[in-house]
Amino acid sequence: MPGHNTIRVIPLLAGMTLLLSCGRDIEKVSRIENPDTLPAIHATAIEIIYSDSAIVRLTIEAPEYKDFAQLDSLQPKSEFPKGLTATFYNRSGGKESVMTSGYAIYHVKKQLFEARDSVVVRNYTENQELHASVLWWDERRKKIWSDEPVTIITADGITCGDAGFDADQNFTEYHIRGARGDMRVKEDK
Repeated sequence: MPGHNTIRVIPLLAGMTLLLSCGRDIEKVSRIENPDTLPAIHATAIEIIYSDSAIVRLTIEAPEYKDFAQLDSLQPKSEFPKGLTATFYNRSGGKESVMTSGYAIYHVKKQLFEARDSVVVRNYTENQELHASVLWWDERRKKIWSDEPVTIITADGITCGDAGFDADQNFTEYHIRGARGDMRVKEDK
């Protein structure tokens, strides 16, 4: 019965073809199951409001938000791939400062925030503006810094930090590394 062996070979070949064709998709499936590559939340046109004792302290507006902050994730993070605008408020509800950037990411376990691409911080209390390509904020240490060149504009002039700067998170005390610039200085009479 020559036809009987052919019938057994056809299911075997079909099964092997199916198995081999699925082999390439195993990589895709593992990417989907990995919490570091698939956001738990993906939203557009978002506004996040942070408050303390019923007082708004911070608002974040962003065109896109991706939350990878799952507990089983190796590197939980919140990502703003199209940038954000963060507005900080003082205790009386007045606007203290505004930060904009073209990209931002918050590393949850490290409590470390990174802003990139045309970062601008406007401090209305001190009447100054900071421009940087990269800005870091360490939530634990309450420090902000950049190791990239920065420009600080005040009413008295412009200061450039060719090697970056370090500051407290309120940007009231700061140290500019590799400082140069033009400043107006009042002379004593």
